Amino acid sequence: MMQLSLLAMISCSGSNKEQQDIVAEWVGKEIVIPEGLGFQVGNIPVDYDFDAADFKIVTYVDSTGCTNCRMKLKDWEKVINSFKSSPDVDVNFLMIVGSDKREEIEKLVKNNSFHQPFAIDSAGYFSKANPLPSKLEHQTFLIDGDNKVVALGNPVYNPKIKELYARLIFDSLNDGKTQGDDEEQICKNPVRGIGVVSKGDTITKRFRFNNDTKSDLTLQEITPSCHCISAKVDWKVLKGGEHADVEISYIADSVPQQFHRYADVWFKERPNPERLVLQGFIK
Repeated sequence: MMQLSLLAMISCSGSNKEQQDIVAEWVGKEIVIPEGLGFQVGNIPVDYDFDAADFKIVTYVDSTGCTNCRMKLKDWEKVINSFKSSPDVDVNFLMIVGSDKREEIEKLVKNNSFHQPFAIDSAGYFSKANPLPSKLEHQTFLIDGDNKVVALGNPVYNPKIKELYARLIFDSLNDGKTQGDDEEQICKNPVRGIGVVSKGDTITKRFRFNNDTKSDLTLQEITPSCHCISAKVDWKVLKGGEHADVEISYIADSVPQQFHRYADVWFKERPNPERLVLQGFIK
């Protein structure tokens, strides 16, 4: 796995010797998540078991220059949701911000509708435990269950890095299939991060399906992942060239924890379902 990621990263980023040296230095090295870090979503502290995942993406951002520009929160929200589209492999994410301007960072998170976990490292715990490369594009890591670096690079800045991360993550599935091996998805935004909710809350999200083909799609069934998920539609056939919505509701009835719930939408004409995912935290 490590040799694969090393070669793939070099091919993605060209033959620049500096890049090759950084990859060779970091692949296989452990990333330390200091105990002094506190995790939060928005301005709400969360009990986040970052280590409990098959893969983890950790990115570090310092407060030099335009912090909002460096964080790229809207782009990260999309990238992380795309990696969380399969319940068969766990992918955790953590953004660590080296700054002592807590109110400013929390305001940026709120204004950008960012629903992923982050830590404000005002004491510099992370950078002291992990002497990072100097360039921003080298301060993001894909790590395995043992916190060992599998690949590095920022998928928000480089689409080739995003492809590499997706390949490493989804190729780890037992069937060896990668995301998107089958039909083209008709829901372009199938994963929604909804932040922090309270036990008993009901959250409803609407998902848009676009049938860009010339053939009709007949709704067969919608199967939820658990009793806390329900679906509502007002159509039976999605005609070619048209769109329709599916409304997914989730009742937060679990103990405080991170959650990942979904509903599979089956069509008679397609062998695989469209999976609609809601993920976040219960406080």
